[in-house]
Amino acid sequence: MSIMLSRSAENIYWMGRYLERASNLCRMLQVAEQLTVEIRGLVPDVAVDFWAGFAKVYPGSPEVSGDVDEVRVAGLHTWLLGRRSTLSVATSICHARENALAIREYLTREVFEQINECWLQLDAGVRGEAHADALLGQVQQAIFGIGGTIGRTLIRDEAWIFLDLGVMLERVYRVLMLLRHRLPQLMGTPEDIDIPVHHALLRSVLRSAGSLENYRRVHGAAMTPRQVWSFLFFDPQSPHSVAFGITQLEEDLGQIERGGVLTDAARQVGRLASQLRYESQDLLGRHDFATICEGLGSDVERIHESLTRLYFTV
Repeated sequence: MSIMLSRSAENIYWMGRYLERASNLCRMLQVAEQLTVEIRGLVPDVAVDFWAGFAKVYPGSPEVSGDVDEVRVAGLHTWLLGRRSTLSVATSICHARENALAIREYLTREVFEQINECWLQLDAGVRGEAHADALLGQVQQAIFGIGGTIGRTLIRDEAWIFLDLGVMLERVYRVLMLLRHRLPQLMGTPEDIDIPVHHALLRSVLRSAGSLENYRRVHGAAMTPRQVWSFLFFDPQSPHSVAFGITQLEEDLGQIERGGVLTDAARQVGRLASQLRYESQDLLGRHDFATICEGLGSDVERIHESLTRLYFTV
């Protein structure tokens, strides 16, 4: 494998992270829209809480408040088009485009044009020339198009590996944050639980992780919070599970190191992969679910810091 400049490796790593962040947030916004339609007539306060919960799933983003219509409009604008939010879709695509410009020689023309077209769509919304409601679906399709073009046109070299590292690290972290802040409130099973609403919220967690159909292929119609937790944590074949992402990180680092000295990042990823493979029953038997998610989230942050020190700092 040829030697890649640390600056270029960092640019393409962050391009991957920003694209994955934008894709994840677009999907979650569509889930929130669908959930609002489904439950607003039954439990409008739950719909309001779901929109307000974005600020927890994406720590550091602005909070929204008001009735169900107010939080929906404010939330959609904030997390899709908000330029003051460092985590909005518009900000993420803008940063992905900036990083793509910096490593233009590693990208095909088709990839760069797709990223640029997506940004132009969002920029029209930021400038008030397009409505957020109409843009959400268009932008999500554009992001899917970027991912498909990357998969079909980029050479599988070191640039691809750093891109995938960024995508997988971002994906694992966001799934952990999703589970940490959406699932614990559904863990209890009080006798007076509203089953249709409870199932709608469980489906929203799976949809937010792009995994509802995959879950149903494994578990059928049965759906409990612990089954959802187990699937999104440990299923080795579902592309948005924590275990799948960690395995991909392990393989990516193995390709970069090529049998050389085991780095700190590789040790951390290996330790986490082993924990998910061999301690799944112990983890599922514990009741401090939020603590587990927070701990793993901190592990992912440390892996990022280790990668930064090892490959991106000059």
